[in-house]
Amino acid sequence: VDDRSNHFVYTENINAAYAIFSKTVNKKWNLIAGLRVENTNAKGHQVQNDSSFTRHYTNLFPNVGVGYDMNDKNQFNFSYSRRITRPNYDALNPFVFFLDSLTYGQGNPYLQPQFTHNFELSHTFRRFLTTTLNYTQTNDIITQLLKQNTEKKITYQTQENFSKMKQFGIAVMANFPIKKWWNTNIYLNVYNNHYIGIYQFKPVDIQFTSFMGNMSNTFTIGKGWSAEISGWYRSKATEGLLVANPMWAVNSAVSKQIFKKKGTVKFGVRDIF
Repeated sequence: VDDRSNHFVYTENINAAYAIFSKTVNKKWNLIAGLRVENTNAKGHQVQNDSSFTRHYTNLFPNVGVGYDMNDKNQFNFSYSRRITRPNYDALNPFVFFLDSLTYGQGNPYLQPQFTHNFELSHTFRRFLTTTLNYTQTNDIITQLLKQNTEKKITYQTQENFSKMKQFGIAVMANFPIKKWWNTNIYLNVYNNHYIGIYQFKPVDIQFTSFMGNMSNTFTIGKGWSAEISGWYRSKATEGLLVANPMWAVNSAVSKQIFKKKGTVKFGVRDIF
């Protein structure tokens, strides 16, 4: 039993300080700027094989936003931010767990955090229709990979920092009532993911354009009753070096207010089909 122990001790301490500045100019321009400083200290220890690692790093995360109210019908916003995504607990644990007789998974204690630069430009029309253009570049992106243990002739799954990913996209979101008793929310997104890096000592350049959309509808039936139906769809897409087939789902629910509108009872079904 001892050789299958998954005893992994992980501690992480994050110290942060930030400052924010905001200002309104001529009642049309809204400016906001911020800077966050983060210091991270982490330590992991896999007790069974007595392997351990430590991390100490400090980073700056600026963010800038500019808003312009042209008139009652048109508003524009631009934003830039730098973000961090740290490896999660399971991704760092070097413990081996079997997926099937020929494949196993293993954490990677050498994983580093990934850093993202995100730019967005959006336009809102009549305060119900928003169109957003975005560009994102992620460096040292944490990616799930399948690798080969040549000596044992076994495939294993792990995560590594895979150079960089660039994403261009356009999204449209609308929230409006169709009838007094029927409200709908629509979100559509077309995006292109471009991965560049090295895999198994070979250069990799993968580019893929995908579509994602979801719609939710709420219906006010009366006498405290309401209903909702929603669904989403994602076309064929790439996640790092893995390609995911199209996915979709439809959800529905009915609810009733009780105790003079102080409580609600709800019954729902997810992924009906």
